[in-house]
Amino acid sequence: MLQIMSRRGGWRIPALFLSLVIILAPSVAAARNVTVLVDVDAGAILRAEGANALWYPASLTKMMTAFMVFEAAKAGKIHFSDKITVSANAAGQSPTKFGLKKGQKITVEQALTAMLVVSGNDAAVALAEAIGGTEERFAQMMTATAHRIGMTRTEFRNASGLPHAGQVTTARDMAELALHILESYPEHYPLFGKRSVTIAGRTQPSVNGILSSYQGADGMKTGFTCGSGYNLVASAKRNGRRLIGVVLGASSRGERAALMTQLLNAGFQAQAAEMPKLKDMTIKISAEELGPPPTLLKGGDCDQRVAEDGNSTITTAARISGWGIVFGAFPQKTQAETTISRMKSRLKGTIKKGRPAIIQRTWEGLTRYSALLVGLDQAEAGKACKQVWADNGYCLALSPAVLSNPDAEWR
Repeated sequence: MLQIMSRRGGWRIPALFLSLVIILAPSVAAARNVTVLVDVDAGAILRAEGANALWYPASLTKMMTAFMVFEAAKAGKIHFSDKITVSANAAGQSPTKFGLKKGQKITVEQALTAMLVVSGNDAAVALAEAIGGTEERFAQMMTATAHRIGMTRTEFRNASGLPHAGQVTTARDMAELALHILESYPEHYPLFGKRSVTIAGRTQPSVNGILSSYQGADGMKTGFTCGSGYNLVASAKRNGRRLIGVVLGASSRGERAALMTQLLNAGFQAQAAEMPKLKDMTIKISAEELGPPPTLLKGGDCDQRVAEDGNSTITTAARISGWGIVFGAFPQKTQAETTISRMKSRLKGTIKKGRPAIIQRTWEGLTRYSALLVGLDQAEAGKACKQVWADNGYCLALSPAVLSNPDAEWR
């Protein structure tokens, strides 16, 4: 029988009562994702599904990295205006990263913003080394802090969220962390909702599409690895009421956004008065939640080795990021490939980056292949389309929110 136990006492609430207030998965192994929804002011759990199942955090890890920076700043060990030097180790992190260079000096605040807005692994490691000396030592500090604030099943092995078998968390633990950030450091919370970041004249947009797709959403963090699936912690406020939602293991950006939208919509319609409290209670781990985290969510590019040199062609919309430009949809994939090659050559002096993407869509029995360049910033996308239009070509600049929408007309 599922029970909720108080940390301060021994009383229990029977599972029959809990079934009225918490939605629990019959089997975490059978569920494709896990979720938690919390009313911040009441500290109450509105919904929970597989809340204590171990999961890989991916870039949700950066929420804890930020929390560690906030604590260090509060203790006077570091200041947001301090300059830190980017090491070769930090600059050499694999994507996603902002593009910091070895020896580059940036402020702590710039590193924080690059880490949270762009999900820069290079910025995360730079912060970890500035506080912990080494990333390994910093990860040990992260784990100790996580346990201290009540993240009982969480273990950290790095500051970025890059895959590591020993780095695990739960949906409930991530909700606990989000609640601590909001309550302990409200002055720093706006960092989680910034729409762009500029360092040394280079601007990149936020990778968090929920900020623009959901009314009232104003912050928190996304994450993805093939082991974790598409993760999201989101905070939204409507009519003076704030909710925190956690979704782990969605199969795409679109599904992640849809699940979070459903979760938050249901929460804003629910009442929290009689709900069990996240801060004062611990959900007893069920038999279904005792297993290891998922090792691989099959689908798309997770079924194959994907080059990270920026030249490999994306063939699933789930891996599209940044702003994009679409040059049309074609009946043959080879036509899309030829178009991308031609447009990359034509725009060589206009855009400095951009990864080719060919997205297949079948509608009413008709298959088309959209030809895109993605991973751009807004300014690049706009300039590129202006150049194409000047040559009487077709070009449409698409924001990250539109690119991640599975029902968007461009597809």
